Amino acid sequence: MGKLEASPHVQETSDGRWTPLLEACFAEFTEAEQEGDAVRTTPLVRALASLALIARGIITPASRRGQQALRVGRLALARQLIARHLSQPTLSPAMLADQLGVSVRHMHMLFEGTGMSFSQTVAAQRIRLSRRLLLEAPRRQITEVARVSGFDSLATFYRIFHEKVGMTPGAFRAQGAQSATANLLPSDQGASTDLAAK
Repeated sequence: MGKLEASPHVQETSDGRWTPLLEACFAEFTEAEQEGDAVRTTPLVRALASLALIARGIITPASRRGQQALRVGRLALARQLIARHLSQPTLSPAMLADQLGVSVRHMHMLFEGTGMSFSQTVAAQRIRLSRRLLLEAPRRQITEVARVSGFDSLATFYRIFHEKVGMTPGAFRAQGAQSATANLLPSDQGASTDLAAK
């Protein structure tokens, strides 16, 4: 469990295949488009076009355009790998860098441009997953939610959850249950309130 399992999709740099980066960029582009996030879609479109040109030998990976596309593609693939291995408390930059075939320093540099470090990205994804689990599986114990979300201890889960969400996991779950009940009842003003909103 200390090492990420090998993935056939992460062998792009050693054998010249660019498919993993193209797939990761396309998946992130699709997600951004569904969310209506034009700020994220534009660089992804550029990266997809450049990666396709690299794959066909039209531009070189060492060119400025190629390097930019590789950064965007590797970042998209890194995010994909984080999501895939989120439940592993031992998920680290070194393990991810190994899977991408880059140095740990390069891994950190990929995330620097996003305004969120590797650790912040992992924590945000873990909190997002735990919020979803708390609401979708109300009978699941909070210790199990913490474990499935990749937190190595319940104390760490409570501390980070409270820091990011502003309440304990139990209070968040209770508020979500109240919101669901309120949405089922007719409102005096004809509109329901979403208490579980960010």
